[in-house]
Amino acid sequence: MKKKITLLTIVFFILMLLTAFYTKPDEGKFLQVAQEKINEHADGLSKDPVMIDVVKIQKDFIFQALSKLMVTREYYFFTVHSITLGDGKYKYLGVFGTFIPLQSEDPLQKFYKNEE
Repeated sequence: MKKKITLLTIVFFILMLLTAFYTKPDEGKFLQVAQEKINEHADGLSKDPVMIDVVKIQKDFIFQALSKLMVTREYYFFTVHSITLGDGKYKYLGVFGTFIPLQSEDPLQKFYKNEE
């Protein structure tokens, strides 16, 4: 019985590693997710036609800045994406096709949010 449990554990572990290897997100995926979050926050900002153009220019600038400020390190089973902004360095762990912030604050959630 113990041999079966050990064998099943090893097989499960190997399957998890293979899944992690083939689903680790790259830099392009991170930028796509960041763009979606920025667009999500900016779309409801204003309905004024002039402000819509201003927000579009801001979104484009933020996206270009993120792509220039981002450093990606790829490992076998995950990636680490670092963004250095004026208020600090932010890191994200990319594993199983998702991104996990490695700090308490997530700057991608703060864009266009009203600070209260």
